[in-house]
Amino acid sequence: MGSIIHFGVKLLILDEPTSALSVAESRKVLEYTLNARQRGLSVIFITHNVHHVMQVADRYTIIRHGRNVGTYAREELTADDISDLITGERES
Repeated sequence: MGSIIHFGVKLLILDEPTSALSVAESRKVLEYTLNARQRGLSVIFITHNVHHVMQVADRYTIIRHGRNVGTYAREELTADDISDLITGERES
C-alpha cells in the first residue's frame, strides 16, 4: 500500500516507516519525524525498532498480542525494558 499525505494536518501517523530502509534513509526519516514534532505536530510512530522509537518518542505505548501493556514516559524505560515488555519477559 502506498503512502497517503495530507498537507496542513496536526497529526502525523507513521507505521513502520523505517522497516525497509537503509541506515542513511532511516536517519532521514527520524530527522523528519523530530522536525515535525518541533513544528508542533503530534506524531504517532509505530515500530518494532526499539532504538528508533527511543530517538523520537516522549512516551511509549507498548502493545503485545494486540493488548495495551501500558504507556510510559521516556525516562521510565530503557531499551531493554521496552523489549522485555514487548516480548512478555517483564510485566507492566
